[in-house]
Amino acid sequence: MTHVTEPASRRGDGSQHPEYEAAVAGGALNSEGPGTAHRYRNVILGGIAILLLAMAMLTSYSSAFGNPTPNNVHLAVTGDADAIVALEQHGSLDITVVASERQARTAVLDRVVDGAVVLPAPGEGAAVTTYIASGGGRGLGQAVSGIGDSIAAKLQATNTATDLAPLPAKDPVGSIEFYAILFAGLGAALGATVFGRILGTVDTAAKFVERSVVLVLYAGLLAGLITLWIDSALGAVTVGPWAVMGVLWLTGVAIGGAVTGVAALGGSIAALAMTLALVILGNTSSGGPLGIHVLNDFFQTLYAVFPQGGALDLLRSVQYFDGAAVAAPIIRLAIWAVAGVLLTLTAMLIRNRRDAAARSMHGLHPERGSRQAAAPSGADTELTAVTHGSTSLPSVPGR
Repeated sequence: MTHVTEPASRRGDGSQHPEYEAAVAGGALNSEGPGTAHRYRNVILGGIAILLLAMAMLTSYSSAFGNPTPNNVHLAVTGDADAIVALEQHGSLDITVVASERQARTAVLDRVVDGAVVLPAPGEGAAVTTYIASGGGRGLGQAVSGIGDSIAAKLQATNTATDLAPLPAKDPVGSIEFYAILFAGLGAALGATVFGRILGTVDTAAKFVERSVVLVLYAGLLAGLITLWIDSALGAVTVGPWAVMGVLWLTGVAIGGAVTGVAALGGSIAALAMTLALVILGNTSSGGPLGIHVLNDFFQTLYAVFPQGGALDLLRSVQYFDGAAVAAPIIRLAIWAVAGVLLTLTAMLIRNRRDAAARSMHGLHPERGSRQAAAPSGADTELTAVTHGSTSLPSVPGR
C-alpha cells in the first residue's frame, strides 16, 4: 500500500491568513498579519510594556522639569566682604569670588559661571547688581535673578538684574534650541536603527564605510532641515545658520554613530534600548529650556553621561555667547562618535573571529560536511515517505 505525505501547505487542513507570507517574511506592510499564537497573553505583556514606557517618560520629564530649584548654581560675586561670607553659607550655590564687577561680567559671558552678583556696602541707597544669562537656560536665569532679589531684601537694598545673553523675541522661553537638539538626536537614533535593518550587519570594511557614509549624509540632511525650519519659519537663529547646522550635524553623527555601534554589537533590540534611554533620560538630563543647575542631583549626574546636555550647551554657546566654552561639549560629542566607531569595529572583529573559528572547525572535520552534503533534501524526504512500505508493482505493458 502506498502512503503519500503531502507538504503542510497543500493539505488544506487549517485556515491561514491570506497574506501570511507577506506579513511574516518581511514582505509588504499593508497587512497586520495573522496575529500571534498566544494572543491574549501577548496583548497583556505588550500593554504592560507600553504602559511602563509611558510612565517612565512621564516620571522622568515631570521629575526633571516639574519643580525647578537652584542646585549647585555657579555664581561669581564681588563687593562687600561680610555679605560674601554670608552668601557662602548658602548650600545651593557654588561661589567664585572675583575682584571687580568687570571680572564678574566677563565670567558670565565666558560661561565660567551661571550668573554674577555685585554686593554693595551697607548703607543708604545701597543697590545690588545681578548679571544673568537667559541664553544659558531661562529657568536658570530666573533663579539667579531671584537669588539677587533675596540678597537685596536681606541687605535692605534694591536689585537691578541685567541680562547679558538675552533670548530672541521669537523664542522668549528658550525652548526651540532644546527641541532642535531633541529631534536631531531622536532622528539620528531612529535613522541608525532603520539603516541597520535595511543595509544589514556591518561585518566587512566595505559595509563599515557604506554605513558611515550613509549616516553622515543623513545626519547632515537632518541638521539642514531642522536649521531651515527654526531659522526661516521660526526666526529663532541668532547667528549664521551654518554654525547652527554644524552643531546639529555633529549631534546627529555622535548619537547615530553610538546607536550604530550598539546595534552592531547587540542587535536591533540593543539599539532600541539605547534609543529609549536617550529619549527618557538623555533629553531630561540636558536641562531642557530650564538649564542644568535647576535640576536635582540625579539628573545633574546623568548630564555628564548622555550627549544631549553637551549638544545643547554647544548650541547655546554658539547662539548667545559668541562661541565661548565650546571645547568641552565638542569633546563630549566626539567621544560618543568615536565610541560608536569602536563598538562597530569590535563587533566586526568578534564576528570575523567567530566565522574563522567555524571555518577552521569545518576544515578539521571535513566528514561533517560530507555527511551534510549526503543528507537527503526535503524533496528526497517526501519521495521516501511516498515509497516507504510500498511493494514493487509489475510493469504494465502499453495499451
